[in-house]
Amino acid sequence: MLGDIMKTMIDKKNIIRKALVVLVISCLLLIPGYTFAQTPDVSNDPTPHQPAYIQGKQDLIDVHVPRLLIPTPPLPAERANVDIVELIQQVDESLILGYLENLTSFGPRLTGTEACNQSAQYIYQTFQDMGLSVRFHNYTDSTVSGSNVEATLYGSDSTNIFIVCGHYDTVAPSPGADDDGSGVAAVLAAAEIMRNYEFYHTIRFVCFSGEEQGLIGSRHYAQDAYSNNDTIIAVLNADMIGFAPSSSDGSRGKIYENDASEWIVNYTQDISELYDEYIDIELIPQGETWGSDHYYFWQYGYDAVFYHEYNFNDYYHSAEDTIEHMNISYSTRFTRLILATLAEMALQPRPLLKVSSITGGLGITSVVTNVGDVNASAVNVTITVTGGVFGRLDVSSSDGVDELAPQNSFQSKAKLFRIGNIQIGVTARASNADHVSKHATGLLLGPFVLKLVITP
Repeated sequence: MLGDIMKTMIDKKNIIRKALVVLVISCLLLIPGYTFAQTPDVSNDPTPHQPAYIQGKQDLIDVHVPRLLIPTPPLPAERANVDIVELIQQVDESLILGYLENLTSFGPRLTGTEACNQSAQYIYQTFQDMGLSVRFHNYTDSTVSGSNVEATLYGSDSTNIFIVCGHYDTVAPSPGADDDGSGVAAVLAAAEIMRNYEFYHTIRFVCFSGEEQGLIGSRHYAQDAYSNNDTIIAVLNADMIGFAPSSSDGSRGKIYENDASEWIVNYTQDISELYDEYIDIELIPQGETWGSDHYYFWQYGYDAVFYHEYNFNDYYHSAEDTIEHMNISYSTRFTRLILATLAEMALQPRPLLKVSSITGGLGITSVVTNVGDVNASAVNVTITVTGGVFGRLDVSSSDGVDELAPQNSFQSKAKLFRIGNIQIGVTARASNADHVSKHATGLLLGPFVLKLVITP
């Protein structure tokens, strides 16, 4: 009896304790700005960075399209490259500051205003003076009309494209030094330096408008790129990379990515380590966020990342977003990181596979040649055959080789035994090259393939 009484008293005390804990937690959550500790350096909630003139993601236009077949990403950088060092050493504070002063001299650059149009003309003229191929990418939207400015540095042997971008528009009261003069300065600095060198891949330097109205300029740009089947390998979006009030802030940066774009995060982190002497920024992955111009590239199936300062700017979307409140050394080093990443990617040559021939006779023989300048790795060739009497033939044969040197060929063979007209497909793949295919028709008589004709 006494034990039952004691047990009842203990249970009541436990209930009271639990009620007190719930009461304390509830009171804490009512305190403005109070939050519980989270895992350091990992953002469970997206950055507060987002377009100023929409309420939230629900105001953006949804896009549902099939993902384009994009070539394989470049291989990770393994060692420092003296050419990259030469490039990043040319990025200094005076270069960044000069572009920032020119851009902010137009005052607030709200899309659709004369100041925004004048800044677009300045960016266009700056690119043109560099000797680059330049164009206005004009768009008309129900919300606002405007122009993106695109400059292109064509690759020597490739139509694959890498993009570095920022937005030059601002909110109505702000001169937009950090948001996003810092990103545009990085784009202009990269163009100014890289124009004097030759790269294997094509590079586009793009400055968007309409960002603050809901990523409008970049949405139209990504949509047109998708419609044109542009082979964009990576998009490097720089938006607010110049605010670092403390020394610890100045040694860290954030990067936002989706799952498909994690390889760009790893790539940039490798670059940061390889060239730490010149960059000195630890890059911290943050996961997905929708609030900048990378977003619609994701929506259209392209890989993209969003580079952002570690400490969010205290003067965000205000008249106090000025050069005086920026850390120019930090902005310069962040620009070096983006430039080095872009240059390393664009410099990397790729093998180029070609299905040189498909022949008949006793079975089907295909020859695949590496017509590029570097070794192709993990080459795989698949021969598929369909058709035959009653259309019941459906076979495939695969073969491969670990390495295929430039100008070398690999032969593979498929053996069959059927009768009837057949359709033949040969597909070659490599871990570091785009896949290629060739097709043919023929007549199968037992093990022999006759009347083989290459088809488009």
